[in-house]
Parts: sequence; C-alpha cells; structure tokens
Amino acid sequence: MTIPQKYIAWREALGSNGFSFGAGGIRIFRLTEIDEAQVGYSRSEDDESLCDGAEGSWKPQWIVIGYETALGDPIILDTSDPDFQVMTAVHGEGSWEPQPIAKSLGAFATTFRVIREISAGRENPVKLEQSPLQADERESVLGLIRNANNGEVEMDFWEAMLQE
Repeated sequence: MTIPQKYIAWREALGSNGFSFGAGGIRIFRLTEIDEAQVGYSRSEDDESLCDGAEGSWKPQWIVIGYETALGDPIILDTSDPDFQVMTAVHGEGSWEPQPIAKSLGAFATTFRVIREISAGRENPVKLEQSPLQADERESVLGLIRNANNGEVEMDFWEAMLQE
C-alpha cells in the first residue's frame, strides 16, 4: 500500500497515537500499522480487494488511519481530496456511507489536539464524572472545531464524543 507523503509528514508531526475521553476517544495507527489496518476494509485477509465499485463498497482512495474507540468505527482518510478530508462510517451496516468529520488533515489535527488537551483527567467515565466538562467549555471546544472546519462538516460526531 502506498501511503501519501503528505499523510506521513502529518502523522509524524502529530506526536500522539490518540486520546481517551470518558467512554470514547480516538486511536490513530502508527505508520507501521496502516497496511495491516486495511484488512476488512479495502482488502480481505487473503489480500483480495474489497473495492468492487458497487454502491456502498469501500473506495480504493480511502485509507483507514485509526478508529473511534467506543464503537470501533474507522477513521478514514480520503486521498482523492487534495486536502485529505477525514471521515468516519458506521461499521457492520453492510455498506459504507462515510461522513466527513474534518475538512482536511489540518482541521483534524486541530480538533485532535484540542480534545486531547481537554481529555486530561477525563480519560475514562469515572474521571469524567469527577471532573465533568462544563457546558461553556464544551461549547468553546465545539466552536474551535467548527472554525477549524469553516463550518463545512456536521458536528454530530464531535458532539457525541463530548457527551458525558
């Protein structure tokens, strides 16, 4: 598998493999894990392509770069987009219908870092209950995410992640 150089540089600069917030979070694969992470998405365990061009099938330009930790839904890089839009999709539904969660790698990095910062001391449900995210803090974080994306992505994914 060919990983775009722009993504490699971005991943190396990210400096973290993920964050936990309450019961959820995001895990980003190390570059050495990316190829194996495609099994079940773009290819089978027997190395057969699962990108058959049918409606709802995995697209060859999508690369799984991580997953949402509560439900295991993939975090997907769209390499057909020059800004490398980042998406997620519900797994186990029989077809793939990804929704954008960041308009670019830059917007995703901003979001990732902001949530990682506020997740300190809130890494699991018990800690989050002991140190709940205040409504104004939550709205501030969501505002930063909206601004990073110029209002171009739905906020459902991020709003759900920041629920108690």
